[in-house]
Amino acid sequence: MKRKKITAILAGLAAGALALSLSACGSSSGASSDSTIAAAASDTTSASADSGTAASSDGTTKVIRAVTGGSPKPYVYTDDDGNLTGFDIEVLQAIVDKLPGYELSVEQADFESLFSGLSAGTYDIAVNNLSYRPERAENYYFSYPYDAIQYDFIQRSDDTPLTSLEDASKRGYTIECGASENVTAALEDWNKNNPDYPINIVYTEADLSVRFEHIVDGAADFRIDDQPIFNSYLQDYGFDLQGTPLSDEEVAKISDSLEAYFLFPKTEDGAALRDKIDEALVEVRDDGTLKELSEKYFNADQVPDDSEYEKTVN
Repeated sequence: MKRKKITAILAGLAAGALALSLSACGSSSGASSDSTIAAAASDTTSASADSGTAASSDGTTKVIRAVTGGSPKPYVYTDDDGNLTGFDIEVLQAIVDKLPGYELSVEQADFESLFSGLSAGTYDIAVNNLSYRPERAENYYFSYPYDAIQYDFIQRSDDTPLTSLEDASKRGYTIECGASENVTAALEDWNKNNPDYPINIVYTEADLSVRFEHIVDGAADFRIDDQPIFNSYLQDYGFDLQGTPLSDEEVAKISDSLEAYFLFPKTEDGAALRDKIDEALVEVRDDGTLKELSEKYFNADQVPDDSEYEKTVN
């Protein structure tokens, strides 16, 4: 099949990898605005005149209007030629390639606009390594998952690897976190429940590369982050850091969702497009493309378990 061209429209600069590193995966506070954004969008627009996919100028091709925050790498980023690319973008493109008569257009916007744009009908699908959260499910449809997320404890290379939050707390460790991250909420809960040995949280909006550098120079002791994101920064910057995978027990303290999904407006058109995307996603999984892209970007097979494709989460 001839590969359809992605129309990458840079509508605005993303807030940066720092805001989307773990908050893109779903935070308990930062993306708490999902519901508020959805309600506000409904109040200020009639959910757009054409909430479904838009017909192209010649009337023969339907354009699927996707929106992304543009980071973090390797999920979504801008290449040297100024084009949006990354695992998420390539997966979505491979899916759309399975849909005769459809073309993909990808627009970059700030993170909150992913949700308000879906609610307003400006976009048909949001793609940004987005995890499941109940409040999101109230306002948006979720696709089948296309990636199984993994997390690492990140420390200086000469440090003894961490095994748990308890281990970090008893060492008296400091971590730099954004206010809207999953990890931040998890650590705040930990400190509330363990006041005798809390983890020192330093709130920051510094770029993710700066946070990694602060671990190297000792301003912070560790970080918990998405493994592929860490590996990407390690490759690009050569930080003298190590990553240790979290156990299932520790991951459960951070997030109750370890998969990434595409999001759709909670409308009749959104449901119809979700069904088409899901059907094509299964094809992309079955023909090996999903595994191939996972290994290309992560050097690992992060395809979700087959059981995840039996029923959507909402």
